[in-house]
Amino acid sequence: MAEARKTFPMSTFAAYIKGEGKEAQKQNIVELVSFMTGKDIDDEFYPFASALGKAWVYEQHPELAKMTAGQVQGLGDNVSMQELPDQEKTKADEIFSTLKEYRQRIDEQNEKIQQLESELAETKGKLGETEKAMADYKGKYEALEASGKGEGEKVFIAAEEKVTDLNNQITELAGEVDKAKNSIIAILKAAPTGEGGAPAAGTGAPEAGGEPEADFGFGGDPFGDSEW
Repeated sequence: MAEARKTFPMSTFAAYIKGEGKEAQKQNIVELVSFMTGKDIDDEFYPFASALGKAWVYEQHPELAKMTAGQVQGLGDNVSMQELPDQEKTKADEIFSTLKEYRQRIDEQNEKIQQLESELAETKGKLGETEKAMADYKGKYEALEASGKGEGEKVFIAAEEKVTDLNNQITELAGEVDKAKNSIIAILKAAPTGEGGAPAAGTGAPEAGGEPEADFGFGGDPFGDSEW
């Protein structure tokens, strides 16, 4: 079975092997490496595939390692390249498989990071709202506390004024009681003493005791009347 081959410009091959002018030949080099490995090469896989293909070329033609880019360019106008052997392709497959796993993990991690960043932004937004609400509540609390303190002081002052007023009233009532008391004493002291009259002031109440009168002062027998 004939080996698969493809012709490329020598300038592309020289840039690939020696690196001189490789940026200008980048697209052609990607095509060359893709052909050798049998893989679609993107910017992420390119460095690995390029190194694998270059190692195989040097292994097959070690003399190229000692040649300059100009000397390689002077080998001809074109070069016929063949695909990597199955053994080398297997190595490439393993490398590409590992790289795909890494890429998948990175993509998953990036997705997770984006989700976490979104949640973090949302949490920060909620935290900002909470802090704003707390500031509002704090302001209202301080205003209420100040208002309550003012009202409390007003109530205390009003109560103090009420107590003072009541004390004044009690003092006035006590004065009135003293006046009434003094007036009663003065009247008692000034009351005259006579027969059948009130006792003179300072004589005290009439003496108790002795035998009561038989008719209780009504004369005769109060219950002897037939009309009773």
